[in-house]
Amino acid sequence: MKKILFIAFYYNYTNEIASKRLRGISKYLPKYGFEPIVIVPKTSHSTVKFDNVQVIETEYENMLSKFMPSKKGDGETTSDNKENKLMSKAISIAGEVFAYPDGMKYWKTPAFNACCEIIEKENISGIISSSFPITSHLIAHDLKEKYDIPWIADLRDLWNLNPYINHTFIRNHFEKRLEMNTFKNVDVLTTTTPLAKKVLQTLHPSKRIVPIVSGYDPEDFKNITQTHKTNELTLMYAGSLYGGKRDPSILFEAISQLISENKIPQDKIIINFYGDTTNLKELSEKYNIPSNIKINGKISHEEVLKNQANSDVLLLISWINKNEEMFIPGKIYEYMASKKPVLSLGYKEGSLKELIERTNIGYHVSTVEESKKIIYDYYQKYINNELEYTGNEFVEEYSMENTAKKFSDILEEIT
Repeated sequence: MKKILFIAFYYNYTNEIASKRLRGISKYLPKYGFEPIVIVPKTSHSTVKFDNVQVIETEYENMLSKFMPSKKGDGETTSDNKENKLMSKAISIAGEVFAYPDGMKYWKTPAFNACCEIIEKENISGIISSSFPITSHLIAHDLKEKYDIPWIADLRDLWNLNPYINHTFIRNHFEKRLEMNTFKNVDVLTTTTPLAKKVLQTLHPSKRIVPIVSGYDPEDFKNITQTHKTNELTLMYAGSLYGGKRDPSILFEAISQLISENKIPQDKIIINFYGDTTNLKELSEKYNIPSNIKINGKISHEEVLKNQANSDVLLLISWINKNEEMFIPGKIYEYMASKKPVLSLGYKEGSLKELIERTNIGYHVSTVEESKKIIYDYYQKYINNELEYTGNEFVEEYSMENTAKKFSDILEEIT
């Protein structure tokens, strides 16, 4: 079995959706003849273990703890929103200068040194690095330069061409130059959608770029079952709202209109939100549906899966912006495995809409009228006990095993 280094910062962060791709690749690569040695930072997270996968934890100090040591005391965060906002603003401004290319940059040296030790002891056939953070690619670049080992750089999100990231003009200049220099010696770049590949190719026209979609791991769901029925049509969203870019206003207005038109009784529909709470209270009051919007705190990923199983419709909210066309949120694969109807709100066209239509797992909407139509349809099916999952045979293509197989195919070619 060929050994590969896999530089995967978020591998042990089981509450992060990014970790699913990293763990899935590692777990299933051995099935196709590759034994991953996963390089991760030493954090408070437990080490995820699989057969034929080594996990090497290296020393790590993040930028904030390096320059802003935590205060002694009971560890509670301040409740002063003004102070929090000022602190966030200060960190954002400082980050433009000091967090270049990211706040994990102090992981580079210990991770690089650990990789060198492994390479000098083991017969390493290839390297995979996955971002975010960008630091993962900087480590791989230096290893490629020193040892000339075949290297795949996996961009779960694009680097300079990521519409969610806004830097100053000066920072953008240096970031672009760094990306060009970093990928100068890469063998293959991978993205998560064909559209992302097309965008990335404009910056790296001579590079081989392969789109490899993510997927779900059926084993994550083998002990997850529905334990009770709901008393009202229950939609659920868990995750980030990205500072308001993922805006549920259209859905809130649609629900408000359906209630005011007496098409859905006020006490027969709710949306449970878990995690990010940005603007939810204000928006629910604006559309006169505060009793229908349940704002819950952060919960573990295991609890998320259990709550999804006990919901009627799983909600996906994306940025309604043309730049969102190339993205497929990792959450959608989890929804496939949950086998629940999906309601997706986002830009009118793009990779996500194509995937939902191809697999028939639900509907993708971008307007109030479209939202009203689908929510009312789901409600009618709900009260008639006809609301069910409608995913087709194409869903099975989106497994993490297939994702790992595609990486193994590239590794077979270049190693």
